[in-house]
This record gives sequence, C-alpha cells and structure tokens, in this order.
Amino acid sequence: MDERWAMYEALRGRVPEWHPVGVVIEADGPVVRRHYGTHGTAGHTPLAPGTDIAALVRRQQDAFAERCEPVEWKVYGHDSPELGPALTTAGFTPGPQRSVLVAAPLPGERAADTVEPREGVHDLYRVPGQAERTWEVAVASPGPHAMPYADMIADGSSDEGDVLIEVLLDDGVVVAVAWACVDEGPFLVVGGLTDDDEDFVKACTDRWRVQSLLGQPLLAEAADTLRERLLEAGFTEVTTVRTYRWRPSGTPESTRPAQFLDWLHDDGPLWDRFDADFDFKPSTTYRPAIAEPAPSAVWPLHAHPHVHEQPVPDPGGRLEEIVQRGLLTATEPGEFVYWLDWNHDGYRYDPRRVGVPGRPPRPGKGTYPDGDYYLHVTDDLRLGTFGHPWEQTLTVWGPRLLAAVEEELTELLGEPIRRRN
Repeated sequence: MDERWAMYEALRGRVPEWHPVGVVIEADGPVVRRHYGTHGTAGHTPLAPGTDIAALVRRQQDAFAERCEPVEWKVYGHDSPELGPALTTAGFTPGPQRSVLVAAPLPGERAADTVEPREGVHDLYRVPGQAERTWEVAVASPGPHAMPYADMIADGSSDEGDVLIEVLLDDGVVVAVAWACVDEGPFLVVGGLTDDDEDFVKACTDRWRVQSLLGQPLLAEAADTLRERLLEAGFTEVTTVRTYRWRPSGTPESTRPAQFLDWLHDDGPLWDRFDADFDFKPSTTYRPAIAEPAPSAVWPLHAHPHVHEQPVPDPGGRLEEIVQRGLLTATEPGEFVYWLDWNHDGYRYDPRRVGVPGRPPRPGKGTYPDGDYYLHVTDDLRLGTFGHPWEQTLTVWGPRLLAAVEEELTELLGEPIRRRN
C-alpha cells in the first residue's frame, strides 16, 4: 500500500496521458488546471522551497476568472503549510477536513448477480430500468462526495478502467447508491455513497475490493460517520485533505462543451429511438441499413478520392470539414450534436465550443465510417449524417443540413446515388 500511495503522490499535478472528454488541461509550473467549462480544478506537485505561492495562486485565479469557472483546489495534510493560508488570503473558502483512506484488495471471486434482482446490493447494470431512479438518488445526495455522481458519469470511461455503480434495492426500487471509478492512477477511487449505513458501506466496498473485479486497492475521502464506517470495513487512514473553493465574478457555462455518453443514461436510449424511427438493420450485407427519411440524399464514399482527375488530399478530413460547417449552420446556438458509434462509446458536443483554440477537441472519430456505423445527429433526430462502412455511403437528412452541405459534398463525392424528397 505504501508503494501504491507513492505512485498516487507521483501522479498528483502531472498532465495525465488520458483525461475526460471535453476538458482542457493546462500546466503552469507545479500546477495542472482542468477546465470543464462549468467549473475547474487545480492540482499540484510538491511545491519546491522558495516557491512564490501567493503569485502561483493568483495566476490560477486569473486563468479560471478568464473562463468564469468556479475552481476547487485540494490541499492534503502533508502539503506545504503555506498553501492553505495563501489560498484563504486570496479569497478561497476552505471546506471541512476529510480523511483520506485506503483499503487493499480482497481475495476471492465476486458473486454473480442475478438478473433483475429485487433486494440487496447489486450492480446497476443488472437493473438498467432503475438508471433514472439511480441518477435522482445519487444527484440529490448532499455529500460532500469526492466525485459527484453527475461528474463521474460525464467523465465516462478512461483508457484504463471504467465507472462502477452499486445500488441498494428495496422491493426492486433503488434506495441508496455507491459509485467508484478507475483511471490511470493506482487506485479505484470511491466517488461517493448516499448512505452511511454500516451494512451498505461494507457490502459496496467489499464488492469493489474483490480481486477478480479489477485487482486495485480503494481510495476514499470521508469524514464523520462515513469515515468510521470505512475504518470498520477495513480501510486505513493515510492523510487528510481539505478542499478550497473560489468563484470568480460572472456566470459559468451551464454545460460542458463535450461529454461522454453513458450507455444507461444517454447512449442506449438514443440508439433505441434511432432504431425505431429509422428501422435500423445493422448488417455487413443488408442495403440500405436504414429507412432513409425525407428529405435526404445518399452519397457514395468508395469513389471519393478519384471524383476529380487528381485524387482529393485527405478526403476524410475534407468530408469532416464540410459536415461540421453544415452542422454549425443547421443547429441552434447551444444545441448539442451527438456522435454515435454502433456498439462503442458515443459523445455529445456543442459544435460552437469544440475544436477551436482554448477549447477541447471534438470527440469521436469523425464522419467517414472507418469500420463501423458513424452518426452525427441532434437529440430530436431531425437532422444528421449516417455513414455506412460496408455500403460505403454517407446519408444526410434534414432540410437545413442538406441545404448547407449538398453542393460541397457533390463536388467532393459526385452525384448522390439515392434521394428522398
């Protein structure tokens, strides 16, 4: 555990190899800022002797004020004793002190959950019909939580792990929620629990600690009764932490510029609606794969490099540029576009707040269907694009989007092979 904690400490304040979708990460000396649009966080490596901490804090405030982002800065018990007072002097408000606790993995195999259980603690993915109820219970929980439930869902899966959600059922209805996530760090991080009941805390943490699941020790932050419950469940305190908060003048953005789509809350329901409305028939041989709406047009992709006498440089990139300009024209300000990849992670993004300087990159793999069905759609499905990887076609529908892209797509790809007016 000492080795794991040392690894965790070494990652503090480092620019990660992976970070959540829709986040801008900036390094400023020993500090790394994460800009979410709606808020921000600051973390730091150990501060070298002689560091002008007051100046360092002011620079971070200026950066977050420029984006109108409220900021959180965690200070651990073993950090520089000058940091907390410097933050308070700069206008940060200190929160209550919390314990940082760790727990080693447990031997054994995790018991299999029954399908559609009615009682006890289970994986949420066994009861997908309770996803909205789980959201309501978790988001309504006052905390404080190390990671709010909505933030964990928005962050989504990392390259190294996933989100884990346990629910307590009473007659088939969720009455308590616990959530955790793992990223490139050495711990499975406990995001929060909505109930500090002894049996619930132990049941959830024991399930996460079983080696057959992920084999990683747990890291948690807690105070008061929850701290005692975690100690009773086998956790050990390693240090303390206090969160300092500061809010600049102005109004932060109400939504992140881009976000991962969780299968239970977003991706699955949107695919269900698309399947029903477009009669989607995924197949390597079935043509066409959707009931093309009116108005729509279908362009061939297989000939796109040779439409002209000379091959088109980077046809996939050119295709993406045309579609993105069209989406900017056809969508309303503040409206999200959903990028879907059949049976893979999807994302939503605001086309006006991604892919420009100071903003996060556009998520997803673009428009050209490189091995799978790729879609750009609005939430109401009134307009969008559908790339068929085996027919090698691009379908575009919606009068405003068609009007915006038709001339350029025809110049790049040739005349449409099908139309519906």
